Amino acid sequence: MIGVDGLFVYGSLREGGSNHAWLLRTHPEGITRAWVAGRLFHLPFGEPALVPRPEPQDPPPGPGWTLGEFVGYEDDADLEAALADLDGLLGVEEDRCARELLPVVLEGGHRYHAWVHVFHVERLPRLEKEAVELLDGDWGPYL
Repeated sequence: MIGVDGLFVYGSLREGGSNHAWLLRTHPEGITRAWVAGRLFHLPFGEPALVPRPEPQDPPPGPGWTLGEFVGYEDDADLEAALADLDGLLGVEEDRCARELLPVVLEGGHRYHAWVHVFHVERLPRLEKEAVELLDGDWGPYL
């Protein structure tokens, strides 16, 4: 199995977001700007939805990349505790979203693997009808 290096947040958990305080109370070791390959949508009830996709040919930033933050933890136990709390916050058990391990590209070009809360590709037709796609991949204006 691929090693997990942290988690990737792209919505209200980002700096400036309404749930950023939740993230800080999990005692991350570090937070840095990063990108994940995917399509990003703004849902009608005011939350983002990321649908993973294959990496574009061009490196981020640019079309096909979603901007967010890579969040690192000192050890696996800290990461697992943070994920357990986050899964509840984001509704993984209610099947509002799922958690997947995806490649993440940091601002300096380094690559890691991170847990990302995503919407499955099967939901794409509904998202295309009911949500607003954010072609620049940045949910920041909604923070």
